[in-house]
Amino acid sequence: MNSKFRELKEQLEAACREVNQDFLNEFKNDTYISAGGAKLEAFITELQKEYESVASNFLKKYSLEKDSDARKKVLAITKAYAKLCVEEFSKI
Repeated sequence: MNSKFRELKEQLEAACREVNQDFLNEFKNDTYISAGGAKLEAFITELQKEYESVASNFLKKYSLEKDSDARKKVLAITKAYAKLCVEEFSKI
């Protein structure tokens, strides 16, 4: 089971890097302009969508949709990685 969750962590890290890079590219190209914390808020919204997708796909891949303990663990891992990703992004 640990190798499965290691895979989830890797997928979440990749999703964070991808969303982060997409936003950095948009900001550099002036595609996305906002004041104050709106950039961070938009980043969090996109990250949340991406992470929900990763978590859902992970649960489906391993047929864990009905396993409440697995869902809790996936949610805990997802929240932890989302927090780290937002913290990294907010430094930019």
